Amino acid sequence: MKIQIRSWKDWDSSWQEFIPLWNQNLAESFPITEILFERNLVANEWVNEEASFVALENSRVVGFLVSKRDTEQGGCWISAILVDKEFRGLGIGSGMLREFEQQMSGADVLVGMDPYHLFPGIPSERTETIRFFQSQGYQVEGSAYDLRTSISDYAEKYPLQEGYSVRRLREGEQSTLLSLIQANFSQRWYDDTLAFLRKDRRVDGTVGLFKEDALIGFAHVHTFNDGYIGPSIFWKELLKEKYGGLGPIGVAKEYQGKGLGTSYFEQIVLLLQKEGVEDMVVDWTILLNYYGKFGFQPWKQYTHASKKQ
Repeated sequence: MKIQIRSWKDWDSSWQEFIPLWNQNLAESFPITEILFERNLVANEWVNEEASFVALENSRVVGFLVSKRDTEQGGCWISAILVDKEFRGLGIGSGMLREFEQQMSGADVLVGMDPYHLFPGIPSERTETIRFFQSQGYQVEGSAYDLRTSISDYAEKYPLQEGYSVRRLREGEQSTLLSLIQANFSQRWYDDTLAFLRKDRRVDGTVGLFKEDALIGFAHVHTFNDGYIGPSIFWKELLKEKYGGLGPIGVAKEYQGKGLGTSYFEQIVLLLQKEGVEDMVVDWTILLNYYGKFGFQPWKQYTHASKKQ
């Protein structure tokens, strides 16, 4: 058996060949659609084709590695690495990883947590993948979670203070949203929101917290009604028919510590409930006790991994 490892740049076939390989190996936990795979792992400006690789047995795809890079800051990410279960233990994964690290020599590497991410780390259920990265010198520590609950019977417990309101944003409020995020939150949240708005995400996919007419909080939400596959519903095939999700969410700095976040989040739950959502996910968080107040429990866990080269 001869395995060839080629960079995407030198491969003359199509990324669509990765889809059946993915679903044959991961569909029970992370079933992926062609639309999601293309958007997050192929057709965005972060993907680094020179440092992404495919493993071939003759012409058959038996593995792949997708990487991304930050051309300004110099960091890079491994977005996905997969070897067909029939071909594991043959050094294919380590071979692709070695090629990647040689191509990106000197750059710090994160596994997951990338722009247009699929995973905020290594899925913790993939214990063999965690052991693999540990064996390759990666530091493995820290966790993040996707949380899930049924909101069909949720009842209000934390009423919103007088003078505040919650609603979906409207056309024309894009610049107000971006200004809020830029002034109060991370560059990552700003970049992600800007990318959403420039492409195929409408501004009413964000629910705002208002003090009178001033926008002081935001939350991106995704549901079975809107047609956009956001991070909280990446794995919607595993959810009930009337699914929804949220993330990220934040309140402007000057309004934090006043109990507004709890009431704000609850109002979003009630809004989605009114719109027909039954099964809800909050993605990429460590706030288990906080969201536990609303009935959310861990659904998926991820382990962080990194390497300084």
